[in-house]
Order: sequence, then structure tokens, then C-alpha cells
Amino acid sequence: MQKYSVLFTLILITLFALGMIGIRFVYSKQLLYAFLLWNLFLAWLPVAFAFLALRTHKRPLPTLAASFMWLLFFPNAPYLVTDLIHLHAYPPVPLWYDLILLFTFAVLGLFLGLVSLYMMHGLIDGYFGRLSGWLFVLAALGAGGLGVFIGRFLRWNSWDLFTQPLTIVNDILANLSEPRTLVISGLLALLLLFAYLIFTIDPRLTKSFFR
Repeated sequence: MQKYSVLFTLILITLFALGMIGIRFVYSKQLLYAFLLWNLFLAWLPVAFAFLALRTHKRPLPTLAASFMWLLFFPNAPYLVTDLIHLHAYPPVPLWYDLILLFTFAVLGLFLGLVSLYMMHGLIDGYFGRLSGWLFVLAALGAGGLGVFIGRFLRWNSWDLFTQPLTIVNDILANLSEPRTLVISGLLALLLLFAYLIFTIDPRLTKSFFR
């Protein structure tokens, strides 16, 4: 039941975030932060693909496909943290309201990413053992940090890998040796790692997903 409590809490936070967007629109008639709705939808996709991978864990091909899609969309969850960059004063809405709004979306995105990683961690752990599970976590967080950088600074989307694969790969390779790429991606990956380590203090939460 604990896994459903986690999901229920995430849904409650989502409704709270949507409510803040709605109140802002009614009060100001502005759609300045409407893009957060799309970003939030994308942030939920890793959770959906992680659940799909778990539900199909006895069928290798569907599990592999769901796992690939999870990894592809995983950076969209922590990407919401970087939306804090959009904080500016937009009267008549008080700055403090927009700060809480953006922070709510940022925290929700971080939690969505951590929960989905939790589920995938348990899946890999079950297949290949504890060491492989943690190696997977480190690799996923490194890819996640790079993915957030690609989205925020190179302005690519996850689905561009299907529509413009060669262009996106060339752009990533061209920027991979840049100090900015390594520093920002590394800092984001470390932030996610620290958050995940705090998140995994209680092993009962991870186990609850597989009861």
C-alpha cells in the first residue's frame, strides 16, 4: 500500500501546482507560466514508463522498451528544477507567489524523477543484483544531468531523438568537450545523487513497490 501512498501524494502535489496556475490565471489573466503544464506532463512520463517496466518485468522485450523510454524521458522530471530561471516580477501577481509556484513545480519534478528512478533501481537490482543496481543509478543520474543540460541549453526535446537523431547526436558531441557542458551536467548529476541518497535512507519504501 505504501507505493500507492507515494503516488497519491504526488497526485496531491500535482493538483496543488495546477491550482496555483489556475489561481494565477484568474487573478492576472496572464498565461506566462502555461508552459509549466506541458513540462509537468513530460515529468510524469518517467513514472508511467517505470510502472510499465515493472508490470512487464517477466517479458524482456516490453520491459526493455519501457526502460529505454524511461531513460529517454527521465531528464524531463528534474528539468522542472531549472524552470526557476523564469522567476521575474510580473505585476499584478506578487513575486513571492510566483516563487512558490515555480518552487512547487521544481520540487514536484524532482520527486517524480526520484520515484521513477527508485522503481527502475529495484527492477535492475532484481535482475542483476545490488551492485548492478547502484551502477545503473549512477549511470542514469549522469545521463539525467546531461539530459537536463541538453534540454535547457541546447534546446532539444526527448522526442527529437526519433525525428532528428543525427542532428541531435552531432550537436551533443560538439558540445560534450565544452567546460560548461561538463560542469553543469556534473553539478546537476551530483544534486540528483544527493537527493536520491536522502530518498533511499528508508529501504522499506523501495521494497514496497515490489510487494
